[in-house]
Amino acid sequence: MIPDIDTLITGPQAALPDMLAARERRQALQQELIGTFSCPVISFTLNIPGPVKVFPLAEMTFEEGTALIDSQLRAFKIPVLKRRSIRAHTGNEQFWAADADVLVLKEILCLLEESLSFGRLFDIDVIRPDGSKISRTDLGFDGRKCLLCSQDAFVCSRSRAHTLRELLEKSCSLMWEYFACKKARRLASLSMQALLYEVSATPKPGLVDRSNTGSHRDMDIFTFEASAVSLNHYFEKFALCGMENSHEPFSRIFSRLRSLGIQAEEAMFAATNGVNTHKGLIFALAVMNCSLGYMYANGISFAHSELLKVNRLLVADVLEDFKGVTVNNARTHGERLYAKYGIKGARGEALSGYQTVLSLALPILDGAIARGLSINDAGILTLLHIIAESEDTNIVSRSSYEEMKQLQSFLKKALSEETEWTSEKLTAFAAALDREWIRRNISPGGSADLLALTYFVWLYEREL
Repeated sequence: MIPDIDTLITGPQAALPDMLAARERRQALQQELIGTFSCPVISFTLNIPGPVKVFPLAEMTFEEGTALIDSQLRAFKIPVLKRRSIRAHTGNEQFWAADADVLVLKEILCLLEESLSFGRLFDIDVIRPDGSKISRTDLGFDGRKCLLCSQDAFVCSRSRAHTLRELLEKSCSLMWEYFACKKARRLASLSMQALLYEVSATPKPGLVDRSNTGSHRDMDIFTFEASAVSLNHYFEKFALCGMENSHEPFSRIFSRLRSLGIQAEEAMFAATNGVNTHKGLIFALAVMNCSLGYMYANGISFAHSELLKVNRLLVADVLEDFKGVTVNNARTHGERLYAKYGIKGARGEALSGYQTVLSLALPILDGAIARGLSINDAGILTLLHIIAESEDTNIVSRSSYEEMKQLQSFLKKALSEETEWTSEKLTAFAAALDREWIRRNISPGGSADLLALTYFVWLYEREL
């Protein structure tokens, strides 16, 4: 849900004399560039209704438009002889002196506008060396349409068919939704990248990797890759769930998120012929993407403390499923472990805000990479620390609670005794562990999920 425009549109107002002076300044700069370079000039501004022309969302849109025009010119190998810019309260402006045919320039820029959901807000002029402009209709494109209806924009403007507030709300909606969708798509890409990093990390004790299928007979690396691709669209939906419902109570957001999670699980099972590759990770990345989407929509700056807090608030009711569960009436393996040992598993990790990921695993991954280990080897080292510290219900289900504690004790001792892990030492240790755990049919699937989540946060922080 887009924030109220009264909170979005803040900044100095531009009066009519200011706008007239800005137009004269713009025309003078265009003529200066034409006179200096004797080539067409591209002029880019935004169509922002009302007296406030520069505010944060509009500035984001202007910078995005400038970058997209630069990209379009590079793609068509059009030489740019000069770039000039104006930053003023009357509206930001960008200019390019471009050595190309004017009709080609106008066509590729009209196509750019029409490919974007908020392209209607772009005002991109192409000026001939003689100072005249090329119209969209000269190239067969439709004339400008009104933001709110299908009528000609000039006719609506002249008749004042719509109020200023209606136009501003539509303009801000186009901008906000564009950036929200872009953010959600990027989070989805990082989610899938994290899934692929996790399954590719080799050797992983008892788990599917590039060398073998670990303690599993019904899946391999290709099963995981098919599953990851099937989930990409849902990762985007998880992030949008947090954005679009950012005004709702957390309990309601989580209810909607669970519904999306069920749909994602169905897509996974369809892609893997019924094999459970990522069910636990669907839950974890649903929470994480939704929280990041919520933070984005509410303007909450990224920090581990903030992410922990939002994660916890989002899943506050997640243990409701365990109410009244006993060893005798438990329906799932997770419920039986909770009734018998108090192990909360994936729910417990979520309730902590994913403390294991943010406070334990992420610093280990960062430190290992800083010391020169590859992303692969740093991931293996991180996984070993996760297994040593977190209660992995997958290990318990394939052995026992007591055996899990013995494995953790062994790993803690080994990790404390060797502080300078080289790639060779780490590979040899993990490979030996892999052979042993395959023999004993042990698979730390819950820990693998936390490794993928660690990769995800690490990739996200690199982008920031």
